[in-house]
Amino acid sequence: MVATSIFTIMLTLAGLALLITVGRSLLSTLDSSAERTGNQIAALVQQGRLPNQLLASSGGVDLIQVVDGDNRVVAASPGADTAVSILRADELPRARLGKPLNVNGARASSDRPLRVIAVKADIPSGQRTVLVATDYSRVLDSSRLLERSLLFGAPLAVLLMAALTSWIVGRALRPVDALQRGAAALSAAGLSRSRLPVPTAEDEIHSLATTLNDMLDRLDTATTKQRRFVGDAAHELRSPIASLRLQLEVAGRFAESDELRELTSGALIDVDRLVNLIDDLLALARSDERGAVTARAPIRPAELAETIVAGYRDARVAVIAVDPDSAAAGAAVIGDRDGLHRVLVNLIDNAVRYAHSKVTVSIEVRDLPMGLDSALHARQSVVVSVADDGPGVPATKRERVFDRFYRLDTARSRAEGGTGLGLAIVREIVTAHGGTAILYDNEPGLRVEVTLPLG
Repeated sequence: MVATSIFTIMLTLAGLALLITVGRSLLSTLDSSAERTGNQIAALVQQGRLPNQLLASSGGVDLIQVVDGDNRVVAASPGADTAVSILRADELPRARLGKPLNVNGARASSDRPLRVIAVKADIPSGQRTVLVATDYSRVLDSSRLLERSLLFGAPLAVLLMAALTSWIVGRALRPVDALQRGAAALSAAGLSRSRLPVPTAEDEIHSLATTLNDMLDRLDTATTKQRRFVGDAAHELRSPIASLRLQLEVAGRFAESDELRELTSGALIDVDRLVNLIDDLLALARSDERGAVTARAPIRPAELAETIVAGYRDARVAVIAVDPDSAAAGAAVIGDRDGLHRVLVNLIDNAVRYAHSKVTVSIEVRDLPMGLDSALHARQSVVVSVADDGPGVPATKRERVFDRFYRLDTARSRAEGGTGLGLAIVREIVTAHGGTAILYDNEPGLRVEVTLPLG
């Protein structure tokens, strides 16, 4: 659009310049011919050899008159008025200054416009002026023809320029589109699975793609090392933590004082927190390395939720599974049973941690709303809701809680055993299943809805 706009402006300016230049050039040629004829007649007047009948020496000259100082006609060419000057008395002084005048052809009984050139031919007995009138309608016709050609040709040229520019720019930016699509696929697949396409042309885009791929290689290497370190560290920590737990349990059993038993009991709580953190780190490391879905099979979320809720009979607050309708009870999704089991456990654990009196788990089948992520390729979806009546999460922070190690209240979360990884693991697994995890206000409390495509 910018190139076509600039081309249109330049073409318009060039057209105007061409019209002005051609018009002036044609008029200059016409005036030169008339002036040459006027000089020839003036020479005859000054030599006293003026004939009774003047003849135009150029095909472009139509009328010739010789007038005296009172603007009376002294001599004239055939067709010219021998009694009345073609110029009025007030126009003659201006014409003698060398300025061409355009007059109406009716003065010479013509329907075409005339252009009059005056040439001084003074003699000792008085002032004489040679008036040469030419038909300049041909100049106007040529200018109009050029103008019509420009008005017809310029839009065609603009359309051709727009189409050509669009084609050229499209071809030039095709590698950029390929890079954009490659980057989008890379974001979805991960660094280790693909690279940006490198165009064959040895140009700037080729250099950019090569540089970006080199950068992605370095990032992939660094990320792989980080994942391996987290996984290895978490795995290696499990043995000493288990040993420490055993020793603390033995020390607590044989402690002789209440203070020592209380001390070992507090240490065991911290050990349990470390175990939870290590398990979460291992889960994230495995998800990053192998993907969050390691197996795929039909799973009924209603049955899975009923089994998990049964394990919370002794929880701090009541955990209630709402009886699903027939559609929800029989609905199945395709996915990793262990992964979805961890999703529900993390959500229920989080709800139990903050609920005041109860946690509610429900399963239902819904039609996919318009505008939902195209990753859900089903007409319907299974929605798993976990709701509590706790303090809830402010709307401005509901997306942040899915970040790793993010806590709304650091001190409270640590005191109650949260690692800051539970919801991050939930989103990793749900996204890998082609679903979404979104937080809503439960009035009071928080409701987490996990939407999975119907299998």
